[in-house]
Amino acid sequence: MAIVIIAAVVILGKGFIQKPNVEVAQKQDGATTSAETNTSGVIVTHTSSGFSPADAKIKSGGTITWVNDGDSEIQIGANPHPVHTGNKEVSGGGFVLTLKPGEQTAVKMEKVGSFGYHDHLKSSQGGTITVE
Repeated sequence: MAIVIIAAVVILGKGFIQKPNVEVAQKQDGATTSAETNTSGVIVTHTSSGFSPADAKIKSGGTITWVNDGDSEIQIGANPHPVHTGNKEVSGGGFVLTLKPGEQTAVKMEKVGSFGYHDHLKSSQGGTITVE
């Protein structure tokens, strides 16, 4: 049991250390809504209540690290739902980017513009990635 707790602390601590230096705006309820432009990338975390930050800005060539901190699988897809014909860079080039609980992956964004995304399984949860 002690080994599991120590491993969890090390893993969680590593995630905090590796997060990019990003300033975020927060709603009064504490949910993160947007991030300042970041040259190297941004971490977007999904929980049962949605994505945080929902709207993020990065420079062309930067990365989005998608993190699933929820209890169920998510499928990140480019807008519009359900056809995902937008910028597939948000989903790593595929129709959807599937993450099981606890998984994370980084995708590189090069195309400049604003690109909507959503969880294909809960299309009301989504946001926008702006690439400058």
